[in-house]
Amino acid sequence: MPDRFEVDHRAALFGARFGGKDPARRAGNTDESNSAAASREVLERQNDAQIDDLEAKVAQMKEITRGIGTEVKASTSMLEGMGVNFDKAGSLMKSTVSNLSVMMKAKGGKNMCKMVAFMVAVFLLLYFMGGRATRPAGTTAVNASFQLKQNASDESVKSR
Repeated sequence: MPDRFEVDHRAALFGARFGGKDPARRAGNTDESNSAAASREVLERQNDAQIDDLEAKVAQMKEITRGIGTEVKASTSMLEGMGVNFDKAGSLMKSTVSNLSVMMKAKGGKNMCKMVAFMVAVFLLLYFMGGRATRPAGTTAVNASFQLKQNASDESVKSR
């Protein structure tokens, strides 16, 4: 099969219309027919260049769509995994809520007292850990207030 660039499609398409002969040549207008042939050849080259550009763009689009397809598959599998994890978390929450409702309905306040004591212990732990994180290492609240008073007195002496 011949290459598309080797075959003159225009001649194959329109050449048979006039029996393979150009009517302008029969009339003796060879200069006009030569210029017309040259302009047709220029147009054909431009068309071929544009076709090549379109082929390159189509190839790029094909690669882009393949990449998009790959991303969609990966995202779909990730979302399915997340859906399974959310289902597990939902069933865990249901069982936790049912356990809490059973505990609340139970007679006696032992369970409630244990839960309140646990919450208070966690709160106090967080409070003291948060308080130590804000102070510089090796200082206490008394030392910090003493340093502030000393700095204030030094500034008042300097301003005089």
